[in-house]
Amino acid sequence: MSSKRPDLQGIRGLAILSVLGFHFFPNYFPNGYLGVDQFFVLSGFLMCMLLSKSENMATVPFLLNFYTRRFKRILPLYYLIILFSLIALYTVFLETAILQNQGAGFRALFFFSNRPETGEEDYFEKLLLAMDMFTHTWSLSVEIQFYCIVPIIFLIGSRFCERLRYMYYGLLGALSLYYRHISPEDDAFNSMFARIWQFLVGMIVFLIYTNGTTPELMETVENGIYERLVEESWFAKSDTETEEVNISTNNSSLKYILLFPMVCIVAFPIAFNPALLRPVFTVFTGALILYSVDDYYLSNRLLTYIGDISYALYLIHWPIYTYCKLMHPGNDYVFVAGLISSILFAVLLFETYEKFYLTLSNNSIFILISALFVINYKLIKRDFTFDLMNPCNIYNFTSLDGITKNMTYDDADCWNAYWDYTDLRAKELLEPGCINRTPKQERWCDFEEKGKEFKIALFGNSLTMNHHKMFLQECRHRAYNVSMYWEPGCEPLVSWVSKKYCDQRLNVFVDFLKSSQPDYAFLFTRHISAGLPSPNSTNLETDHFYLQMRSQMRQLLPYVKKKLFVLDSFPRMNNVSYINVAKDLKRGRSVDEIHKELVDFEFYELARNRTESIVKECGPKCELIDYKPLLFNKTTNRFEYFDSNGFLYFTRINHMTPHAMELVRPIYTKICNELT
Repeated sequence: MSSKRPDLQGIRGLAILSVLGFHFFPNYFPNGYLGVDQFFVLSGFLMCMLLSKSENMATVPFLLNFYTRRFKRILPLYYLIILFSLIALYTVFLETAILQNQGAGFRALFFFSNRPETGEEDYFEKLLLAMDMFTHTWSLSVEIQFYCIVPIIFLIGSRFCERLRYMYYGLLGALSLYYRHISPEDDAFNSMFARIWQFLVGMIVFLIYTNGTTPELMETVENGIYERLVEESWFAKSDTETEEVNISTNNSSLKYILLFPMVCIVAFPIAFNPALLRPVFTVFTGALILYSVDDYYLSNRLLTYIGDISYALYLIHWPIYTYCKLMHPGNDYVFVAGLISSILFAVLLFETYEKFYLTLSNNSIFILISALFVINYKLIKRDFTFDLMNPCNIYNFTSLDGITKNMTYDDADCWNAYWDYTDLRAKELLEPGCINRTPKQERWCDFEEKGKEFKIALFGNSLTMNHHKMFLQECRHRAYNVSMYWEPGCEPLVSWVSKKYCDQRLNVFVDFLKSSQPDYAFLFTRHISAGLPSPNSTNLETDHFYLQMRSQMRQLLPYVKKKLFVLDSFPRMNNVSYINVAKDLKRGRSVDEIHKELVDFEFYELARNRTESIVKECGPKCELIDYKPLLFNKTTNRFEYFDSNGFLYFTRINHMTPHAMELVRPIYTKICNELT
């Protein structure tokens, strides 16, 4: 049976609608991120089709044909959207967003947006912040990285008979799934290797779809009848080709049994566990591709047109959303306008620029891509001519923060942006000379100091790294060795239920203290899991998280000889509001109003109650370190997370700025001087 495949465009249309719903209205479509998983399956199917068309070529022409077609399809529009985004960044966005987005733009330009700058970056947290205009390019980075290996995977597979080929792809998929299972959750989400199994599902579906008739199938592809992308990229439409396939398919009700629950899950306003949904959606999408040939609903003109514009729509919608989020946070009417604008821009780009460049010769495409790349590179590096380590041209080496009394709101705006951009990488908070204790633990190291009295251990999540330089400055005169271990996103006393990786780290924290055998230990952590509610959180004796904290504390304590100092919980900062603080003060906005927006009290009291109860139960061998007296102003009866000039105490991911380090320094001066 001869069959065009507009239904694939319909599936692509549903996928992009899911992603748009998740980004613009996450409270209503919390499972919409699964649309990207569908794109990866479509991509595997369509890449396998493209590779099959030229598998009889010699290796060099085979690779040249594949990469020429892929880059011609993807790069001209991709680099144009980056150009538009950079122009908007320098003209209509807040100045404080420039440093953040220059770094993100650089990674997007070279397709490694899926590799976070710091171990503390989380994709879903970045979506919430909407500070990064290029967050969404992570999926294109995964796609391009897969292009580097998919021809090799295909060529090896083509040497096997049909049954062995299925086994080969299945084995690779199983290895990818295993890698995903053993990797930290954030790494697994972004990693190309942890996504290969989704591409392979699409490739296996293509092999089943053609049922060994690839040569005959390929003879029908060049007829020029069907010009949508059915064989090109995971979002986009085809340049000049047709998709006509000879296959006998059973268009049974099975496709609706697959489609209906997928639509319901995406439209359901309650978030489900992604660890379960992702494999189900991946397999269901593959099966839907197999059984949806000529489906009436998936092939309707509106849905297939949305599929046609999906590539442009995916690229353009996030910068527009970022602008709406930063400039008009919480305004649903603005988000609706942003969504409509995204669709209109996508239609315009599709009908003009996309249709134009797909008709160009390969040489013309190369010139266009090169020109866009160079322009983008120059724009990204435009403001990097100044010394990044001294961006505001003032630095006082007597303190970590470099703040002087005569600084202005504009200085605060500059430094706040710099501290945020260089979070966990700023030289002001990094102490050189930490020697790795073991190659297996890259974040487990020792500082050899000149003191003669004590051995000290610092451990926790990234707040340990955040604090260590200031701590060393205050305590190194008493210590002959300071051991440090920090695990991004994982707390030493309790594991985060959404991060299985952190379960394993609990034992590593114990091993660290067991190996270090310190006289004194300091536990630094941003309390996240410790503040999560549980069904029995009102009664600590039946509270799951508290019981886990108690058990973990009992395992840690025997390896600390004198005393364990534990940092108490304090409220997190509302990351959406922080960027405008200095500007708002300059404009005369009410300080009280700013503070109300800035401080996020969610889960704070519960974390504080659990932590203080654990330390109390520990007895004299434990002591709390409490920042609340420094951050809470009793006169105004509020937490204050910036000073009178607008210098912030926290970065967007709730690490303390160098300015905050100077605020809390006296606590450690006193502690270190009183150690006995």
